[in-house]
Amino acid sequence: METLAFGYHLLMQTDHPAAPAVNVIAVAYSSGPTQAVIWDRRAGAWGFRPDVAAAILYSDPGEHNTRSVDRATAERAALEFTTVPLPTEEELTEICRLAGPWRGIKRR
Repeated sequence: METLAFGYHLLMQTDHPAAPAVNVIAVAYSSGPTQAVIWDRRAGAWGFRPDVAAAILYSDPGEHNTRSVDRATAERAALEFTTVPLPTEEELTEICRLAGPWRGIKRR
């Protein structure tokens, strides 16, 4: 199985842009449909949520405050809102391949 390459985006608070990120979105580079993994607070897991990612990243730019970042920055930002580290690119690929909205890496 080939590992996908990902781009990383931080979701920032719209009313407090200097505050820590509230989520990380990992989007697979692909010519097909959006494949994305985000932290799902309700499930307590990193999960496949291309619907949510697309709504945030491709909606009205004034509606959501996002910032493209490198992987190291995304890893640090994730630790601000969860104790579960950002999955490796191999793990992100597996989450995307499973393509189940409530499957992912669970809280430890």
